[in-house]
Amino acid sequence: MEIGGHPMEEDWNLFERIRDREQVLVFMNTALKQKAPFIGYGQRITIVFNMYSLWDLSDSSTQKAQQAFYELEDKLISRMKDQGYALYAGRISSNNKMEMYFYAKDDWDWEREMKRVLADFPNFRYYFSRNLDADWSFYLEEMAPSPLEEQWMRNAKIAYALKRRGDNLEKAREVQHWLHFPDSTRMDAMKSKVGALGYRIIVSEFDTTRQVEPYVLHLSKLHTLDVPTVNAVTKELFVLAAEVGGTYDGWGTRLILRFPAKLRAHLKRIFLKMISAFK
Repeated sequence: MEIGGHPMEEDWNLFERIRDREQVLVFMNTALKQKAPFIGYGQRITIVFNMYSLWDLSDSSTQKAQQAFYELEDKLISRMKDQGYALYAGRISSNNKMEMYFYAKDDWDWEREMKRVLADFPNFRYYFSRNLDADWSFYLEEMAPSPLEEQWMRNAKIAYALKRRGDNLEKAREVQHWLHFPDSTRMDAMKSKVGALGYRIIVSEFDTTRQVEPYVLHLSKLHTLDVPTVNAVTKELFVLAAEVGGTYDGWGTRLILRFPAKLRAHLKRIFLKMISAFK
């Protein structure tokens, strides 16, 4: 889809959030933040789907119910892209419902088109709502991730990339974390907090190359890399750093391959050596 003659960028991210004391998952195109609001797309269309009806039709299988919803979601997104009717901002999902959010053209007859598309899915229970939101306040202020949620997005991306390479995320290993502070007093306050929580201080120094928050605290801790664990650790450091006036700046670790991945890597090295021998 193009806006103003330029292709629409996409960067889809998933993160958790507590909303009204309920845990929800937010799935959104964070690339839209760079240029929002989009002139002429001021109608916010919300479609709320009841998941109970899908569970009943899917023999109480959550996986089947979710797959049915994703098929509908893909069809809606494809239709909006092809026709240029609306931009898909994302969805918020909870245990019993899925909420989809589109920003539609100001002059678009959205209700008729939505009913036409959803006629192919008669077993879904849903309702529509429309709000004028020319400044995209819902997307920018209520839906967009907080700084901590942005860190959780990065956690999920890194964990997924490691898993694709064959990493055993359940295997505990030394994970390194970096924090930055505007002065040594705040950094020392952080050092006194993390010592009792199982973190090891690798380096605490003044970095002459940094103009902002030049005091660097480099920590390590033994833990696994499954997303819930990494999120809990980064939240702990994020909150503690903020309390003393510092900033959490991410983590890194070494790859630990599962046995099949190790075997594939070993066979690949042997194969490459054989190839080079015949050159």
